[in-house]
Formats: sequence, C-alpha cells, structure tokens
Amino acid sequence: MSKLGKVWLVGAGPGDPGLFTRKGREVLAKADVIVYDRLVNPGILLAARPGVLWIDAGKTPRGKRMEQGEIHRNLIRYARKGMRVVRCKGGDPFVFGRGGEEAEALWKAKIPFEVVSGVTAGIAAPAYAGIPVTQRGVSTELSFRLGSRAEGSVHGKTLVGYMSVEVLEEFLQAARDRGFSSQTPAAIVQQGTTHCQKVVIGTVRNLAALAKKSQIRPPAVVVVGDVVNLRKNLQWWEKRKLAGKRIVLTGSEQLGQGWREVLEEHGAEVWEIPMGTIEAIPPQPSWRAKIRRANWLVFTSAAAARLFPTIVGDWRLLGGCKFAAVGKMNAKVLSSIGIEADWIGRGPGSRELAEGWPKWATGKVLHLTGSAGDGSFVQRLRKKGVQAERLVVYRNTAHRSIQRPVQEALRREGADWVVFASGSAAVRFRKVMPKGVGKMKVLAIGPATARTAKSVGWRVKSIATEPSAMGVLRAILKAT
Repeated sequence: MSKLGKVWLVGAGPGDPGLFTRKGREVLAKADVIVYDRLVNPGILLAARPGVLWIDAGKTPRGKRMEQGEIHRNLIRYARKGMRVVRCKGGDPFVFGRGGEEAEALWKAKIPFEVVSGVTAGIAAPAYAGIPVTQRGVSTELSFRLGSRAEGSVHGKTLVGYMSVEVLEEFLQAARDRGFSSQTPAAIVQQGTTHCQKVVIGTVRNLAALAKKSQIRPPAVVVVGDVVNLRKNLQWWEKRKLAGKRIVLTGSEQLGQGWREVLEEHGAEVWEIPMGTIEAIPPQPSWRAKIRRANWLVFTSAAAARLFPTIVGDWRLLGGCKFAAVGKMNAKVLSSIGIEADWIGRGPGSRELAEGWPKWATGKVLHLTGSAGDGSFVQRLRKKGVQAERLVVYRNTAHRSIQRPVQEALRREGADWVVFASGSAAVRFRKVMPKGVGKMKVLAIGPATARTAKSVGWRVKSIATEPSAMGVLRAILKAT
C-alpha cells in the first residue's frame, strides 16, 4: 500500500494576489493535485509547479457545479494515493468556505490535513473600500452572516471576541444577553497560530474560571457557539510532531535550503537568522590550471558543489578527474549538477573525510571550499602523505547583528532549539546573543561543529549525522 498523502485546506484570500500568504504560496508550489474554486484569482495559481493535476471545483450560479460530496471524494482519493493535495478556496476556508465540512470528511477518512488560513473578504473588501469594520466609538461588535440562508447551531451564529481576556466574565454575560445559554460551548485561544498557542474549552458558564485556572493571558480570542464542539474532531495543529516548538536556523540561505519548510510542515515555528552569507568569488585565471592538474576534486560543502559549474566553465578541463564528497547529501548536490561522486566519505565533516581517505585515492587533491574554513582538511591529508591543496571559491561573510526586536523576543521568550550548521555560526551567534538565550538546546551538524559550539558555551543536546533538512528533523525528534 502506498504512503498516505496529505491535504492542505488553503485560503487564497479575497482576490488580490498580494494578500495570498507566503505559506499558502509555498504549499501550492509543492502540490501534486490542486482542487480550486471559481473565486480563486488565477494569478495566484501561477505559483503551482508544472505537471500538477488541476481539478475545477467551482460552483457557478445556475451553471456548472461540482457537488460537495464529489469534492470530498477527490480530496480523499488522491491523498490515499500518497499525493500532496491542495484545496484552494477563495477567502478563508473556515469562513463560509465549507472548509469545516471538508475537514470533517478528511477526519472521518483518517486523512491527515492542515489548514492554511487566508484573508477573509468580509474584512478585506471593506478595507479596500476605505471602510473599517470596527472603529472605536462607532462599532465595537462584529458578526458574520451568510445571506438569508444562515444555518448552524440553535442560534445560527457565532460570537468572536477580540481583546476580551481582562473582561472575560463581562463578555460572557453579554453573550447570555444576546441569547446564548449558559451551556453554549465556548473557547479561548491564546496566541493563536504561534508556537505558544494555548486553547481552553468550556461553556459560557465556566470558561472564565477555566481560563483563570489555565493562566490565560492576552493576546487571545474568545469564541462562543456550537462550532466550538467541532474542535474535538478537527483539531490538527497540536497533532504535528513539532507543534509548540520554536526553532532558530542560523545557517546561510544557501546552506539551509529547504530546512525551514520541512520543519514547518511538522509543526515548528521557524526563525531563520543567518549568521553568514555565501558570496561567490569571481573565477580566477589560475583556477583552471589548478583544476586541470588535480586528480581529485573534493567537496565538503553544498555551496562549493552548487557553484562548481560556474567555477569550471569548460567541462573538458576535468578530463580523468575524480570527485569526492563528504556524506550522501553532499554527493546528492553534486549529482544535481550532473556529477556522480567516485567516493563518498564518512560524514558529516571534513575531519571524518580526511581520516577515512582511502589509500587507493592517489594523486593530487584539490579541496574546493569557503573562506570560513581553516585548512585543517588539507593539513590532515598532507600528514598522510597526500598532495593536497585548498582552493577558496566563495566567501562566508558574517552577519554582525540581529534586529533588536528579534533579540528582545529571544531573550524574553527564548526558543526550543537553535541549529548550527558550522562552527563559525555558533561563534557568531554567541557574539550577537551573548546572554539571555543560554538555555536553548543546540543541534549541531557534525562533531566538529559540536566541539566549536561547546567551546563558546552552548549546550549541545543533539548532533545531526547528515547536513540536510531530514537530518535536522530526525535529530530533533530523537532528542525531543
């Protein structure tokens, strides 16, 4: 039986592509199947990759329409085939978008799903017309209604309260005055959608007491109505393996490519705070001669491998040259540019590569690396009698500071994990965050990075054996 896929219920917003969320765009770009509505701006769908399967689920008044049951069957059918299915809907999927019904169908079919909220037209359209839906001294209450066909709970309505924590008892009394009974389900959601999200469920009668017991603090939103009962089946946020975890990635964009997306898919809140930038050095005339003389070209970083086509220029220079990579992921990057490694060393770092250098790999070795390296790989090979030379092909430029609000948030709230993909990142992060974040658990990519991190005072909780998104994920899950 094939691996089970997943469904994303994505809100495409009210029409302006600029209001489509970053997360929605990323999910759309990875989809195998996209089930879309008539109200989705086609410009948004340009983010999809080639070869995706399109399913038009639009409903036209007195025209063509796909019945809701068929939509459910399509979502379930393709997810069971192991595919990534995106249900793209205008506005927000849970605001008159029948997203709740689709989520229930997926839950009953045991299909994993995720909700990607969108900007709802009920707020955005008036805003674009210059009309605020709330205004101090003019309007202090907001309710949504579906035309004249409102259906649902006994009252047919839901009451949503903003900034109501400090006056929760008064808010709940106002709900009674509007016709909600003391037994009406009620919930309060603290810091919703963040890694600090906290949910308390009760009734109009006891929610205030439960919130006080759970130490609920602003910001929080209060929801009153029978829709609260749907949470029992439709809660999805808490079920992901890294839900409630904040993870800081310190690698450069080039080094940590795709890491954030994998961690976010498993529920983490990810902050990318790069401690360096990879900047390619313009190829020098002397490089080609060095490459031509080399018997082995060695890659210990993904950045050098990705830059290699630009560096070499004329592939005929390679002749009978062989290639070595540190670890399977480095070899995979080489493969992506059309080069299969002749030898894959035991990873994850250059030290392990040098220690395991095979005796049959003879001849001149050229190590293509970055400016942050210390040349220890070449030195170790030379001690073994190997002719080795270092060629710096990119600069690893340090970031000297972190935005003040980010620093303050880290000192105030901290993070669960900080990931160092290099020793230089560990050292630089310590310099820009010298105090207040020492309790964060550290994940190091390889033993060499771990040793450097420990030397500047970080508590290394886990060491990834593979410099990849999945390597980071596995190491965190193992240590969590």
